[in-house]
Amino acid sequence: MLIILDLENSKRVKQTTQSENKPMKKFVNHIDHVAWISKLENLEANVSKLEAMADTKMTRFERKDMGFVMYLSWEAGLEMVAPMEEPTEFNQMLKQWLDARGEGVMSIVYGVKDLDKHKARLEALGFPVGPLMDDHADSPWHDKLVLHERMAGEFLGSLIILGDIDYQDGLIPFQDA
Repeated sequence: MLIILDLENSKRVKQTTQSENKPMKKFVNHIDHVAWISKLENLEANVSKLEAMADTKMTRFERKDMGFVMYLSWEAGLEMVAPMEEPTEFNQMLKQWLDARGEGVMSIVYGVKDLDKHKARLEALGFPVGPLMDDHADSPWHDKLVLHERMAGEFLGSLIILGDIDYQDGLIPFQDA
């Protein structure tokens, strides 16, 4: 994948896959994926059940720096996270969520075309928007997508996450109806 960045303005200028030299694709004004939260001791069983129900395989990744384990299937739009035992600044929020609400849907990632413009629009409307989150270089899918997200607040018991996620062509298995 070839990514050209404008570091001075903190934005992507051009993104293409080297093999096909085509622009990457993204969900815009559409749900990108859904994330559930699980207790660590139930994580494997919960993932196994979700994989069976959705007929998909999820990939495990540990973010020890942030204190959580995640399973993801970008192809199916499914994510499950669980906080690790060792406390971190990030996983304390996950633990508080579990303590208050239990296991279940935690967030909906909503695809946007331009994260900065969407952030500015929401802030002008009085919605607080969180800091930029991006993919970790060690993730097993780092070469398949470019990920930037921001938390946009809570809506009806779930978090809304703004996702500016560019997928390598062919990663999402679109089919004719």
